[in-house]
Amino acid sequence: MLCIHFAFVVAYLAPLNPIKLQFHAVIQRYIEPYFVQSWQLFSPDPVRDTRVWTVACKLRNEDGTTRISEWVDISSPYWAARQRNRFTPEDRLDRAQSSAIQIIFGRDDLLKQLESKRDRSDESFKALLKELDEADRKHRENGIRLINRVASAHCDQLYGMGRTLEVRARLIRLEFPRYSERFLPDSAGKREFFVLDWAPHQSVAPIFGQEMRESGVAKPAVADPNIKEVSQ
Repeated sequence: MLCIHFAFVVAYLAPLNPIKLQFHAVIQRYIEPYFVQSWQLFSPDPVRDTRVWTVACKLRNEDGTTRISEWVDISSPYWAARQRNRFTPEDRLDRAQSSAIQIIFGRDDLLKQLESKRDRSDESFKALLKELDEADRKHRENGIRLINRVASAHCDQLYGMGRTLEVRARLIRLEFPRYSERFLPDSAGKREFFVLDWAPHQSVAPIFGQEMRESGVAKPAVADPNIKEVSQ
């Protein structure tokens, strides 16, 4: 079984080739979202930003009315737990959030390479692109479903079971100041907001480790009127 796992990982990380192209959908379904590999730290284009998930919850009040909660930062508590203890299980629990970012906002490298060589006169090539584009769309839908389940778990933790009707996830992206502005604080960088649609609450198992329960998970997010809507 271990050999099969590493075979999939090698195929996933290998350069574009006929075998990878033929089994691309199968390889992607196995690897993502839990075994995604990233080599950005060593690439010519290293990490340029910080990405934080925040959630809002549509809650049912005791009198039957509803209200929408403030945006709550659900990423930073995991990072704080990891800084206190490098062996904390929160490091693994954070994978669901970071994987959702890659799935929803990352463009498939294989699809980008093929589109750059698009030949509109080749019907088989167009059919292949259409098939991969459809697989990419379903892949993003899975990412949205994943982060909505994470948001549901956080709403239950924050406000109690049975109160949340709908959840909404928002990604805050802070791009660091460039090297020429390296003496400025990170907060001086460019900030973008990507907001997903409201989604029905889903009953899921708690996803918090001991450190998160002891330190608390609620932290108000930074409010900003500049919001970019992202369609599902």
